[in-house]
This record gives sequence, structure tokens and C-alpha cells, in this order.
Amino acid sequence: MARKKLPLVAICGRPNVGKSTLYNRITGRQTAIVHAEEGITRDRVSAAAEWGGRKFRVVDTGGIVEDPIDSILQKMQEQVKSALDEAAVIIFVLDGQQEMTRIDRDLSRELFKYGKPVVLAINKLDNQKLEENRYDFYELGMGEPYPISAGHGIGMSELLDAVTEHLPKVAAAAEVEGEEGEGAEAEAPHITKVAVIGKPNVGKSSFVNAILNENRVIVDDTPGTTRDAIDVEFKWKGRDYLFIDTAGLRKKAGIKKHVEFFSIARSLRSIRRADVCLVMMDATEGITEQDKRVLNYVFEQGTAMILVWTKWDLVEDKEARLKALDDEIDLKAPFLKYVPVITISNVSRQRLFKTFDLIDEVAENAKRRISTSELNKLMEEVREGHAPPSQHGKSAKILYITQPSVKPATFILFVNQKRLFHFSYVRFIENQIRQKYKFDGVPIHIELREEKPKR
Repeated sequence: MARKKLPLVAICGRPNVGKSTLYNRITGRQTAIVHAEEGITRDRVSAAAEWGGRKFRVVDTGGIVEDPIDSILQKMQEQVKSALDEAAVIIFVLDGQQEMTRIDRDLSRELFKYGKPVVLAINKLDNQKLEENRYDFYELGMGEPYPISAGHGIGMSELLDAVTEHLPKVAAAAEVEGEEGEGAEAEAPHITKVAVIGKPNVGKSSFVNAILNENRVIVDDTPGTTRDAIDVEFKWKGRDYLFIDTAGLRKKAGIKKHVEFFSIARSLRSIRRADVCLVMMDATEGITEQDKRVLNYVFEQGTAMILVWTKWDLVEDKEARLKALDDEIDLKAPFLKYVPVITISNVSRQRLFKTFDLIDEVAENAKRRISTSELNKLMEEVREGHAPPSQHGKSAKILYITQPSVKPATFILFVNQKRLFHFSYVRFIENQIRQKYKFDGVPIHIELREEKPKR
């Protein structure tokens, strides 16, 4: 049976009224970036929530502005409209410490046109005296204004009671069937989490939109367009995936604003929680220093990865360029020889869906665990075919090996003396493990530990 989506609750309002703080409070997670600067939220950030036994999805939208002056603001308003079109219930957030603005009044009239239940949340009423400000908002004619402080968690019970009261009754059937909404990966252990990462303007958001065949995330030529890590569910050939579109990872010197630090932190966290990372690089540029930093971070975290060369439609001599890129990997990042590579075009949609075959394969490899007996049988073959090195008459000895964990794939090599093992021999052992067992796309961490040989 096809999985139904949970009903959607959309949070809207003008900039800086506390929408993202309220979103984080309802979902119980610090998912959306909260900052004093206006216009921080751009894309639709959504996650599953539950109140009083009712499950629903919550979406945080960008602030509604009267006259969007640039392309990003215009696209933000399109994202807000898409969320309101899909919503079953709308939470209209206003700043209770400020007088109502003309934009607030205009927005209230606009919301009436949707013909959907609207719950008024009067935010920033942090004490009893401020709570009296709620009465000023009756003039909107939108029913009971609920006084809240999203930052302190005040008034949330009454607000959520009002929201769930308006949820469609058909949602109960979906809940009985245990069906999750967007962002509910914690309840769906079978879902494959895929982080789409890379430097700014390499085509991450365009890839997600091309896969979905809709403008789910904002795409613009301005570097730093994506700020939050956006979770988007997708089903392909009966399998569930969660794509995490991340902010572009740039070098520290290029980070100008505090909000960029939050964005980068979200991206790095996405790498850690992902099953597979699609590391996107511009095929017309090749591997840059920033690409190498991104790749090194993924390797250090031990997250499985796939190298994706984007903008392949712009390459003229494709065969020669592919060879040049392979040579570049050998020269600049030889440790990535085990990582699968694919070339794609978000414009022509070339090979977009072939990425799923690689994602499935690499995700399976990342879960692989080899028994201790199997590993030690391999070490016997290694010792016989290529004996460990010796220094100053002292022979290096491999006592035994074991794999204590996956994600990252970690192998502990117990030896007589660590100093006798050159990194090249450890790399040789890693290659033997890769050759014997399938670990394509998976970073392998080998830890040396000293142990006295048993007499």
C-alpha cells in the first residue's frame, strides 16, 4: 500500500517574528537556523511532529515580504506559497512586542483567500504583562490570538491543542498504519539518508530539484543561497530515500557572517548523519582546494561517498575530460581510488537516476561487517605473501585483527610494536581488505594497537 503523507502545518509570517524558533519548539529539534538577521530561512524546512497522539508535519517558511527585490526573495515567496497551498492548517505568527504592521494586515487578508484554518500565534509574550498585548490582535478577525513565547516554551499546549483540533480526521488512518511524513526518518529505519554536499554553486539544489522534478529548494547563482540543511523524502523503485540538501561548504576565510557558521555546522552534521554522501564537484573546474577539504572531512567522518561530476552538459570532449579528471584524482586525491565516480547533468537530466544504483551499492557496503575469523584468515595470507617489515633486526608482527564497528568501517590491528609498521604497509593491508571484501565507496580506518604476544 502506498504511504500517505501526514497532514501539513505551515508556519508563516513576516521576517523576524520567531517562526523558526516556533518550528524548533514544535518539532523538538534545533533543525531551523535561528538568527536576528532577517531572511535567514529561505527554503521550506520540514519535519514530523506529534501532539496529543496526533501526528503531522510542520514546515517553516521564509518571511513574507511585500515587494521582493531580488531573485532569491522572489523564489522565497514562491516557496511560501507552495507550503500554504499544501497546508491543512496555517499558523500565522506575529510579534506581540510590536504594533501590527500594514504587512501583517495585508497578509491576514491574503490568508483568508486560502480558505484554510488559521491559528494566530502572538509570539514574544514572555510575561503576564506582555500577554495583555494579545487583545490588540482580535481586530484581524481571525479568531482567538494565542499568546506564546516560542523561545521559552510558554503557551505551547494551548496553541498545539488549537492546531490539532483543525487537523483532518483522515490523518488518523495514516497514523494507525504507522506512516511517517517528510523528515520522519527516525521512525523509518529502512530509509537511506543521502547528504548532497560540495562547495557553493556546484549544483546541489539543482540536483535535488531535478530528481523531484519540481522546484523544492531554491536555486540561484548567488553563493550561499541554501542555508538550512533541507530534508526531502523520495521513493524510487520501491525504496525510500531521504535527500539532505546542504549549504555550500566554503573555506573559513570566505565565511563573512555568523549565519554562515550556522549553515556550515548544519552541513557538517548532515555528513555525520548520512548513510551516503554525494560529493558534487564541477566537471568544468576539476578538483579545487575546497573540494579536497570537503573530501577529507567526509573521509575523516568515515561516511560512505560517491564522487559526482556535475555540469557534464557543458563539457565538449567528454572522453578526454573524463580521463583528465581521473588523472587529477590520482594526482590530488589518490586515497579516493576506491570511490565510485559518476558524471551527471541537472539540465539534460543525464544519468541522474543512475546515482540510485550507486547509492544502494555503497550504502550496502557501508553496513558490511567481516567476522574476526575471516579477517585473521586473510591476515595469514597477507603474512605469507608479503611479510611485515623489520627495522634494526626487529621484526614487525601482526598478532590478530578485528572489526569493531561500521560507519565508520574500523579495523583494529593488534601488533607487537606500532613503530615498526610503516604507513605504506598499513595501506597495503587496507587494499587487501578492499580486494577481498567489497568496500567500494567506504572509507576504512585501521587502528594499530600494541599487545604482547602470548607465550
